Amino acid sequence: MSTDELLHKLGVLLGASMIISGAILGIWLLSRFPPMPAFLTAPAQAAQPAVSPIRYAAAVSPLSATNSPLKTDAETAAPLITGVAPGLPPQLTGALSSRGVLTATLSGETDGDASLILSYTQTNGIPVYRQTFAVANRFETVNASIRWQHVQAAWQGVSSRYRLVAILAETRTALEATLGPAGPGVKEYATIDEIVEALSGDPFSLAFVPFERLTPQLVVVDIDGQNPVENNARFDDASYPFVATVYARPGSAPAPSAALDELLNALPAGNRNPERLTVVAMTGVTAMVRYTAAQMDQRGSAWPAEVIGPELAQADITAISNEVPFVEDCETDLDPDNLVFCSKPEYLEALLATGVDIVGLTGNHINDYGTAGARDALDLYAEAGLPVYGGGADLAAASAPLLVEHNGNRLAFLGANSYGPPTAWATEFSPGSAPFDLSVMSATIRNLKTEGEADVVFAELQYQESYYAEPLADQRLDFRALVRAGADIVTGVQSHVPQAAEFLDGNLILYGLGNLYFDQMWREDTRQGLIAKHTIYEGRHLSTQLLPTILYDYGQPRWASPTEHAAILEKVFAAGQ
Repeated sequence: MSTDELLHKLGVLLGASMIISGAILGIWLLSRFPPMPAFLTAPAQAAQPAVSPIRYAAAVSPLSATNSPLKTDAETAAPLITGVAPGLPPQLTGALSSRGVLTATLSGETDGDASLILSYTQTNGIPVYRQTFAVANRFETVNASIRWQHVQAAWQGVSSRYRLVAILAETRTALEATLGPAGPGVKEYATIDEIVEALSGDPFSLAFVPFERLTPQLVVVDIDGQNPVENNARFDDASYPFVATVYARPGSAPAPSAALDELLNALPAGNRNPERLTVVAMTGVTAMVRYTAAQMDQRGSAWPAEVIGPELAQADITAISNEVPFVEDCETDLDPDNLVFCSKPEYLEALLATGVDIVGLTGNHINDYGTAGARDALDLYAEAGLPVYGGGADLAAASAPLLVEHNGNRLAFLGANSYGPPTAWATEFSPGSAPFDLSVMSATIRNLKTEGEADVVFAELQYQESYYAEPLADQRLDFRALVRAGADIVTGVQSHVPQAAEFLDGNLILYGLGNLYFDQMWREDTRQGLIAKHTIYEGRHLSTQLLPTILYDYGQPRWASPTEHAAILEKVFAAGQ
């Protein structure tokens, strides 16, 4: 081998040795030091804004190129970060979390590396979420109405009437964004139960509560005639003033507009969704007989409903307890001692004018004209498309719950007659009202709940009649037993006078609603009645309003005057103590 060839081979070996050594050194260096961040190796760019002191939600995972619902193309490599101001509604932040969006709680005025900012600040933002609040008071409130300026005065601590405003601590930011700085009378509580306790027995207090956090133990006060527990037939969301608005504006970090639009479109519009709300109106005794019938013969079959009917018809579900069968060839009998009742078929028009949707048949007069008359009445209801409960063609039908679904709310209605007489009760083969058996009715209620067939159960009883606001001792025991079995609302439909209202374990008992369409003008309290309007929201009993009425002209109820309204409710609430 020549000298030149030897030198060439040594050079090759030396070069290879250097390459191998360099590679080994590089691997060792990489094992000791991480690579430099990309922004340090990239070409020089314009200065970026300072990063604000933000805290990331520990439970939220950043988006990745494979799991992000917002990725629109491969170039969107960095996660889209949403900056959220403190105190935003849990529904809103929860919606972000459920979509896997990386959120950052902002502190200070800068946006940091967020691409989207959600806050109560309107500047440069667009409204994306309406947090509806309700003014509430203890359930025993007789005047559930207030002006908006008085709401503001109570918040600021300059009200001449209200000395306490109870709020949930988590809502202070939203409320101050809407009403300004809180006054000295504003007190924070951790739970709704604590607010209920704080308001109990104190007529000089209010609560400001997010709509979806309401409980039936608080009555919702309408503001300038607007009440959010009403459905949209009665509630004008656009004119209701007590709303905290969340706004969205672009942050400092760039992001594809398509991704931002997709995120904003996926967010809930607010905490009050009218498509998940149901208003149920329930009424007392209807018996279109004697002098009521005579008035209807003269003034028209819809006459009893002319004043209150339009209001009841605006409920989503209107339940009428009708004690009397519709019978062909029924004749009006004015004998005050006559207790064998029938109604002319054309009188059904009064129920239709009331907006009736379902009919309770627990009355003790259902078989006054025999089983043939009861079957004729059932046929008339069926022809009108009106489902019934608490009575039926036989014992099985009478005892079966009526299941109704509205706006995603699954409701069950069932009723029974404990008063009798036995001839009014359905049998295995004959029509009538469902006989009351506490064990049977309790088992039905438990099954509805345990089998998941109903979110809210309405139990209705035709009990022994009493002309006192205070319920009978056995009546209290049986009504309370139905609550313990799982009923959400228990109502007495036997009473010809308004009776007590009370709560047991957070569930409502109305012992008697008095008369709706009947001729009992002979006592002041038999002229009085209650209409109960229950609001169901997202499968939960949210609120109840009690609307007093007064009978006129032997069968037409009208709304109670303010003085009458207060007197009726004061008596009802006192009887429940």
